[in-house]
Amino acid sequence: MATGITIGIRFNNGQIAYLQNDDVTSGAVGEEILTANQGGDLSQTSGVSVGQAYTGLIATHAFIKVQTQAATTARLLWGNFRGPDGAVITPIDGGGYAVGQMIPLYKPVRMTTGVVAFGAWEIENDTGTGTASLDVCSPVKCDNFTAVAVDGANTELTNKDGATIGQSMNGIVAQQMTGRYPATKGLSNALGGVGCLFVTASDGALKALVPVQSVSDGAYVGPSVTYPVRILQNDGAFVNSDT
Repeated sequence: MATGITIGIRFNNGQIAYLQNDDVTSGAVGEEILTANQGGDLSQTSGVSVGQAYTGLIATHAFIKVQTQAATTARLLWGNFRGPDGAVITPIDGGGYAVGQMIPLYKPVRMTTGVVAFGAWEIENDTGTGTASLDVCSPVKCDNFTAVAVDGANTELTNKDGATIGQSMNGIVAQQMTGRYPATKGLSNALGGVGCLFVTASDGALKALVPVQSVSDGAYVGPSVTYPVRILQNDGAFVNSDT
Protein backbone atom coordinates (compact mmCIF):
# COMPACT_ATOMS: atom_id res chain seq x y z
CA MET A 1 0.00 0.00 0.00
CA ALA A 2 1.30 3.40 -0.95
CA THR A 3 1.39 6.33 1.46
CA GLY A 4 0.96 9.86 0.20
CA ILE A 5 1.72 13.23 1.71
CA THR A 6 -0.54 16.24 1.10
CA ILE A 7 0.31 19.87 1.86
CA GLY A 8 -2.14 22.75 1.68
CA ILE A 9 -0.88 26.34 1.64
CA ARG A 10 -2.55 29.74 1.89
CA PHE A 11 -0.73 32.82 0.61
CA ASN A 12 -0.90 36.46 1.64
CA ASN A 13 -3.17 37.36 -1.29
CA GLY A 14 -5.67 34.62 -0.40
CA GLN A 15 -4.50 32.25 -3.09
CA ILE A 16 -4.37 28.53 -2.24
CA ALA A 17 -1.90 25.83 -3.35
CA TYR A 18 -2.36 22.06 -3.24
CA LEU A 19 0.68 19.77 -3.10
CA GLN A 20 0.69 15.98 -3.05
CA ASN A 21 3.01 13.04 -3.68
CA ASP A 22 1.20 9.72 -4.00
CA ASP A 23 3.94 7.29 -2.96
CA VAL A 24 6.45 8.58 -0.39
CA THR A 25 9.05 6.25 1.12
CA SER A 26 8.84 6.08 4.91
CA GLY A 27 11.63 7.35 7.15
CA ALA A 28 13.18 10.51 8.47
CA VAL A 29 14.82 11.58 5.19
CA GLY A 30 11.53 12.58 3.55
CA GLU A 31 11.14 14.09 0.10
CA GLU A 32 10.03 17.21 -1.72
CA ILE A 33 6.25 17.45 -2.15
CA LEU A 34 5.22 18.97 -5.48
CA THR A 35 2.11 20.71 -6.80
CA ALA A 36 -0.57 18.23 -7.83
CA ASN A 37 -3.78 17.98 -9.82
CA GLN A 38 -5.12 14.47 -9.33
CA GLY A 39 -8.07 13.93 -11.65
CA GLY A 40 -7.45 17.21 -13.44
CA ASP A 41 -10.03 19.02 -11.34
CA LEU A 42 -7.82 21.73 -9.84
CA SER A 43 -6.84 24.90 -11.65
CA GLN A 44 -3.09 24.53 -11.14
CA THR A 45 -0.08 22.93 -12.78
CA SER A 46 1.16 19.65 -11.33
CA GLY A 47 4.69 18.39 -10.67
CA VAL A 48 6.29 21.77 -9.87
CA SER A 49 8.21 22.98 -6.81
CA VAL A 50 6.09 25.36 -4.75
CA GLY A 51 8.59 28.23 -4.92
CA GLN A 52 8.72 28.06 -8.69
CA ALA A 53 4.96 27.74 -9.10
CA TYR A 54 4.07 30.66 -6.81
CA THR A 55 7.05 33.01 -7.11
CA GLY A 56 6.52 36.33 -5.33
CA LEU A 57 3.73 35.16 -3.04
CA ILE A 58 4.16 34.78 0.73
CA ALA A 59 2.93 31.62 2.45
CA THR A 60 1.19 32.47 5.72
CA HIS A 61 -0.75 29.29 6.62
CA ALA A 62 -0.27 25.61 5.85
CA PHE A 63 -1.07 22.06 6.87
CA ILE A 64 0.51 18.68 6.11
CA LYS A 65 -1.19 15.28 6.29
CA VAL A 66 -0.24 11.67 5.55
CA GLN A 67 -2.55 8.97 4.22
CA THR A 68 -1.96 5.28 3.54
CA GLN A 69 -4.19 3.64 0.94
CA ALA A 70 -7.07 1.78 2.62
CA ALA A 71 -5.43 2.12 6.05
CA THR A 72 -4.99 4.54 8.94
CA THR A 73 -1.48 3.60 10.06
CA ALA A 74 0.71 6.42 8.70
CA ARG A 75 2.11 8.96 11.16
CA LEU A 76 3.59 12.36 10.35
CA LEU A 77 7.25 12.80 11.33
CA TRP A 78 7.80 16.33 10.08
CA GLY A 79 7.08 18.86 7.34
CA ASN A 80 8.87 22.08 6.43
CA PHE A 81 9.72 24.72 3.89
CA ARG A 82 13.38 24.83 2.83
CA GLY A 83 15.35 27.56 1.13
CA PRO A 84 17.54 27.39 -1.98
CA ASP A 85 20.48 26.53 0.32
CA GLY A 86 18.60 23.50 1.70
CA ALA A 87 18.20 25.00 5.17
CA VAL A 88 14.86 24.71 6.99
CA ILE A 89 12.93 27.99 6.88
CA THR A 90 9.95 27.01 9.03
CA PRO A 91 8.03 23.85 9.97
CA ILE A 92 4.67 22.84 8.51
CA ASP A 93 2.47 21.36 11.20
CA GLY A 94 -0.21 18.74 10.71
CA GLY A 95 -0.88 15.07 11.30
CA GLY A 96 -2.60 11.97 9.97
CA TYR A 97 -5.49 11.25 7.63
CA ALA A 98 -8.06 13.36 9.50
CA VAL A 99 -6.04 16.52 10.14
CA GLY A 100 -8.51 19.36 10.48
CA GLN A 101 -6.55 22.59 10.81
CA MET A 102 -4.57 24.96 8.59
CA ILE A 103 -2.63 27.00 11.10
CA PRO A 104 -0.39 30.07 10.76
CA LEU A 105 3.23 29.28 9.97
CA TYR A 106 5.80 30.15 12.60
CA LYS A 107 7.39 32.38 9.95
CA PRO A 108 5.88 33.57 6.66
CA VAL A 109 7.77 32.20 3.66
CA ARG A 110 8.33 34.19 0.47
CA MET A 111 8.15 31.99 -2.60
CA THR A 112 11.09 32.09 -4.98
CA THR A 113 12.83 29.60 -7.21
CA GLY A 114 14.59 27.11 -4.96
CA VAL A 115 12.07 27.29 -2.09
CA VAL A 116 10.60 23.81 -1.62
CA ALA A 117 8.18 21.97 0.68
CA PHE A 118 9.30 18.68 2.24
CA GLY A 119 7.60 16.02 4.33
CA ALA A 120 8.31 12.70 6.04
CA TRP A 121 6.27 9.93 7.66
CA GLU A 122 6.59 6.57 9.38
CA ILE A 123 4.26 3.65 10.00
CA GLU A 124 2.80 3.52 13.50
CA ASN A 125 4.41 0.85 15.65
CA ASP A 126 4.46 -0.60 19.13
CA THR A 127 8.23 -0.93 19.44
CA GLY A 128 10.89 1.09 21.21
CA THR A 129 12.70 1.78 17.95
CA GLY A 130 10.51 4.33 16.18
CA THR A 131 11.78 7.59 14.70
CA ALA A 132 11.59 10.59 17.01
CA SER A 133 11.27 14.05 15.44
CA LEU A 134 11.78 17.49 16.99
CA ASP A 135 11.09 20.85 15.33
CA VAL A 136 12.90 23.77 16.96
CA CYS A 137 12.16 27.38 16.02
CA SER A 138 13.42 30.86 16.77
CA PRO A 139 13.16 34.15 14.87
CA VAL A 140 16.77 33.59 13.78
CA LYS A 141 16.61 29.96 12.69
CA CYS A 142 14.42 26.85 12.56
CA ASP A 143 15.61 23.26 12.26
CA ASN A 144 14.40 19.69 12.51
CA PHE A 145 16.12 16.89 14.42
CA THR A 146 15.45 13.15 14.22
CA ALA A 147 16.75 9.85 15.58
CA VAL A 148 15.76 6.21 15.50
CA ALA A 149 15.21 5.41 19.15
CA VAL A 150 17.17 2.70 20.95
CA ASP A 151 14.87 0.88 23.36
CA GLY A 152 15.79 1.78 26.94
CA ALA A 153 18.67 4.16 26.15
CA ASN A 154 19.20 7.87 25.54
CA THR A 155 19.46 8.46 21.78
CA GLU A 156 20.53 11.89 20.53
CA LEU A 157 18.63 13.61 17.75
CA THR A 158 20.51 15.28 14.88
CA ASN A 159 19.48 17.36 11.88
CA LYS A 160 19.64 16.26 8.22
CA ASP A 161 23.32 17.27 8.11
CA GLY A 162 24.23 15.28 11.23
CA ALA A 163 24.49 18.27 13.58
CA THR A 164 23.17 18.17 17.14
CA ILE A 165 20.80 20.84 18.44
CA GLY A 166 23.75 22.58 20.12
CA GLN A 167 25.89 22.53 16.99
CA SER A 168 23.07 23.75 14.76
CA MET A 169 21.59 26.43 17.02
CA ASN A 170 24.39 27.52 19.37
CA GLY A 171 23.57 30.83 21.04
CA ILE A 172 20.00 30.94 19.71
CA VAL A 173 16.97 31.23 21.97
CA ALA A 174 14.44 28.63 20.87
CA GLN A 175 10.86 29.87 21.21
CA GLN A 176 8.88 26.90 19.90
CA MET A 177 9.50 23.14 19.95
CA THR A 178 7.27 20.37 18.60
CA GLY A 179 7.91 16.66 19.14
CA ARG A 180 6.55 13.55 17.39
CA TYR A 181 6.95 9.81 17.88
CA PRO A 182 4.90 7.25 15.86
CA ALA A 183 3.96 4.85 18.67
CA THR A 184 0.54 3.21 18.88
CA LYS A 185 0.58 3.38 22.69
CA GLY A 186 2.73 6.45 23.23
CA LEU A 187 6.41 7.05 23.93
CA SER A 188 7.80 4.84 26.73
CA ASN A 189 4.50 3.01 27.20
CA ALA A 190 6.21 0.48 29.52
CA LEU A 191 7.21 3.45 31.71
CA GLY A 192 10.89 2.52 31.86
CA GLY A 193 12.12 5.37 29.66
CA VAL A 194 11.24 9.06 29.37
CA GLY A 195 7.71 9.88 28.25
CA CYS A 196 8.67 12.91 26.15
CA LEU A 197 11.60 14.26 24.17
CA PHE A 198 14.05 16.28 26.23
CA VAL A 199 16.89 18.78 25.90
CA THR A 200 19.84 18.75 28.27
CA ALA A 201 22.85 20.92 29.02
CA SER A 202 26.41 19.59 28.78
CA ASP A 203 26.25 18.45 32.43
CA GLY A 204 22.99 16.57 31.83
CA ALA A 205 20.74 19.15 33.50
CA LEU A 206 17.29 19.32 31.91
CA LYS A 207 16.58 22.43 29.85
CA ALA A 208 13.35 21.45 28.08
CA LEU A 209 10.70 18.72 28.02
CA VAL A 210 8.74 18.30 24.78
CA PRO A 211 5.62 16.09 24.79
CA VAL A 212 5.16 14.17 21.54
CA GLN A 213 2.28 14.17 19.09
CA SER A 214 1.47 10.54 18.27
CA VAL A 215 -2.26 10.32 17.52
CA SER A 216 -2.73 8.41 14.27
CA ASP A 217 -5.63 10.38 12.81
CA GLY A 218 -4.11 13.75 13.74
CA ALA A 219 -7.51 15.41 13.67
CA TYR A 220 -6.16 18.33 15.69
CA VAL A 221 -2.65 19.71 15.65
CA GLY A 222 -1.13 19.22 19.09
CA PRO A 223 0.24 22.23 20.97
CA SER A 224 3.92 23.07 20.82
CA VAL A 225 6.19 23.99 23.71
CA THR A 226 6.50 27.77 23.61
CA TYR A 227 8.72 28.80 26.53
CA PRO A 228 12.18 30.26 25.70
CA VAL A 229 15.25 28.00 25.84
CA ARG A 230 18.74 29.32 25.12
CA ILE A 231 20.64 26.66 23.18
CA LEU A 232 24.37 26.28 23.83
CA GLN A 233 26.95 24.39 21.78
CA ASN A 234 27.11 21.27 23.93
CA ASP A 235 23.37 20.92 24.51
CA GLY A 236 21.67 17.81 23.23
CA ALA A 237 18.14 16.68 22.34
CA PHE A 238 17.23 13.09 23.23
CA VAL A 239 14.64 10.33 23.05
CA ASN A 240 14.53 7.46 25.55
CA SER A 241 11.88 4.87 24.66
CA ASP A 242 10.77 1.76 26.52
CA THR A 243 8.39 -0.87 25.19
